[in-house]
Amino acid sequence: MGEPDKQAIRQKITGILIRHARLRAGRSQAELAAALRVTRYRHGQYEGGQRDLSLPELQLIAELCGFPLGYFFDEGATVEDEGTDALRSMVHRIRRKIVGVLLRRARQQANRTQKQCAALLDIRPRRISQYERGERRVPPSELEALTVYLEVHPGYFAT
Repeated sequence: MGEPDKQAIRQKITGILIRHARLRAGRSQAELAAALRVTRYRHGQYEGGQRDLSLPELQLIAELCGFPLGYFFDEGATVEDEGTDALRSMVHRIRRKIVGVLLRRARQQANRTQKQCAALLDIRPRRISQYERGERRVPPSELEALTVYLEVHPGYFAT
């Protein structure tokens, strides 16, 4: 996995952790946005993992939410214990999107079409499109077959 991919995944993870910290602290996006002197839209981009934030901004969020700054850099940090369906759903949705982006990239690098991949799996091309957009989870057996067909390492899709 290339450095830009790792950075994008790290941004997504940081966004999830920011949202988790904010919700645990009982704060709104508007509150944190005001404290950071950014728009609520921009803060939403931080939480969605679509935009990177500076270290001082992350430090301020940590202070406002009562979390140590290291929480956002801890490889073992988890939001699973939160117990809210919304957070779990968001994590699963982001994982599906990451797998989808990686699938599209591997398919394009292997010069394969969605139709060819669908024929391999005996499914409709629309399903491949849904996988690539993160709308649908790729079953492990299909992902394994695609890994072989697209000639990528088995750990390529690990998120």
